[in-house]
Formats: sequence, structure tokens, C-alpha cells
Amino acid sequence: MPAAAFASAFASPPPPWAPRPPPRHASLRLPPPRSSSNNSGGGGGDKPTTSWVSPDWLTSLSRSVLGRGNDDSGIPVASAKLDDVQDLLGGALFLPLFKWFREEGPVYRLAAGPRDFVIVSDPAVAKHVLRGYGTRYEKGLVAEVSEFLFGSGFAIAEGALWTVRRRAVVPSLHKRFLSVMVDKVFCKCAERLVEKLETYALSGEPVNMEARFSQMTLDVIGLSLFNYNFDSLTSDSPVIDAVYTALKEAEARSTDLLPYWQIDLLCKIVPRQIKAEKAVNTIRNTVEDLITKCKAIVDAENEQIEGEEYVNEADPSILRFLLASREE
Repeated sequence: MPAAAFASAFASPPPPWAPRPPPRHASLRLPPPRSSSNNSGGGGGDKPTTSWVSPDWLTSLSRSVLGRGNDDSGIPVASAKLDDVQDLLGGALFLPLFKWFREEGPVYRLAAGPRDFVIVSDPAVAKHVLRGYGTRYEKGLVAEVSEFLFGSGFAIAEGALWTVRRRAVVPSLHKRFLSVMVDKVFCKCAERLVEKLETYALSGEPVNMEARFSQMTLDVIGLSLFNYNFDSLTSDSPVIDAVYTALKEAEARSTDLLPYWQIDLLCKIVPRQIKAEKAVNTIRNTVEDLITKCKAIVDAENEQIEGEEYVNEADPSILRFLLASREE
């Protein structure tokens, strides 16, 4: 699965990349697009048509209104057709992204209405973007659509706020912490996933690996950040459902042509937004409860950081480290 790093280029064309741009077409290509019984778009052939459902028309309109022409970055531009949009709106975000990756290469630009996205799956380019973060790039749409979930937290913070919070978190990510995390969290979660998959291997039944990897990731995040075991590989709970609902909402907002969710009144009456708000409240209540309990334990034990590679063996979570270090 290519790692998609989104760089919004709403105000100006994307900057040139340090590595050489990939060729216009990769040698490995997917089969032709699915055929369509009408001419509304998305059919096969060398001359694809457009549709009011496709972002093609909105992209052309926005470029005309905003006076934005083609950029000279040399980044290949993916062409979003009707079938691709149906996949996006249906929640299968990975499918069209992977299709364009195979067609255009490890770096390509996706023009969708008034916004452009640069999709990155090349390690050298990803390193270039991450190292330049804070001076050249912003989180853009990712921060915009995730604010309802993360607030102004470290995940989407920008500028000076991001610098302060990064300075508080980074000391906990030392070599000993990573070693403990691998032994106590990553390996155990991976073993549970293997046990889960063994039943499918014996029966020959197909398995949704994307869903299983998502479940394992949620378990790892819960244990490493908050020492909270979602146990999503083997059980369901209101908290797990709330996390998936919130993440799906963030994904849906990234593909909405119009950001209607920025209007408070609509968020109170649109069923999807009501469901998302309830999910976020469930997550926040759970996290606040975990923080309160962990803080009480730290205060009762009068725990303090000892040495540069401090790790609490019983609870090596980042939350425990931050509370013990008396950081924000």
C-alpha cells in the first residue's frame, strides 16, 4: 500500500521536488477502466468523457475562476473519472490512489475542484517533505478535516504550537522506549493478528486484510499512547465503533466537494454529522478518563523522570511519560 502524504496546493502550484520527477507513465499499468453503458463518464477508450459527478468539471471551473493554469513542477497529473469518484465516495480510498500510483508513478498530483493534492509514496520524497515540514509545507486539508477529532492537538498542530508540543513528545521516543514498545506492544499485537488469520488460512476463506491491519493499528496506538487495550482484533466496543466512525468522517470530509460541515447549523441536522459528533464525544470522554486515572497514579507514586532513557516498565505509554515529566 503506498503511503499517501497529502500536500495541499490551494494557493499556489506545488513546489519543485528535490528528487527527479518520476516518468509520466509507469511500466506497470492496471487494466482499462470499467466500461459504462452510457456516456456519462468513466467508460473505456482513449477519449474519456466527463460527468457532473466527476471532479473534472469543478476543477476546470475553479481554475478558470481563480486564474490558475498548469504548473511547471513536472509532477504527473492523475485524471479522476466517474468510477474513481464512486470508489472514493464509497469509502474505498485506497483503490483509486493505488490505481493512479501504478499509472503515474510514486509522485503524482490529484486535482479535485479548488484544491490540488500531491500524493507521495516514494521514500526519498517522503523524507524530503517530512524534513522540510514547518518551513515549506503545511498539513492543509488533513488538518482542516480532522480538527473536529483532534482539536489543536499535536497530530494537526501547526507553527509554534507544533514546535512546543513536538519538543514535549520527542524525548519519550528514545531507543529504550522503542525496544520496550516492540516487545510489549508491537509483537503481541502482531501475534494476535497471526492467530486471527490462522483460522482463515485453514478454512481458505477470503479475509479483508485492510480491515485487519486497521484493527491491529488501533490496538498498537491505544497501548503505546494511552496504555489502553482496544482489543479490536477480537472484540467490539462503543469506543472502537466511535474511533472508526470518526476516522471515516475525516476521510469522507476529505472527498466532499463542498465543506458543508463548516456550517454549525447543518452539523446539528445532518445525520452523518450528528453521528460523528457523538463518536467524538465518546472518544474524548474515554481519553479524558484515561488521563485522569493515569495522572492520579503518577501523583500517588510521585513518579519523576530518571535519566534520558526513562521508561516505566509497567506502563511505557507516551501519556505516562508526559505526565511523569510534568509536560503539557
